[in-house]
Amino acid sequence: MHENEPHTHRPATPEEPGGGLVGYAAIKYTAIVVIVLAILGFLGLYVLPRLT
Repeated sequence: MHENEPHTHRPATPEEPGGGLVGYAAIKYTAIVVIVLAILGFLGLYVLPRLT
């Protein structure tokens, strides 16, 4: 084996704690807002004019 190489379990580049969760939450809630706006736009352009 390679006995001269140090063996560590640390990541090569340290990440900010919780940085991945913040990005995930931002993408998730942005997607929810876009979907809600699309539904409201559909209702406003197609459904409401047919009712009036």
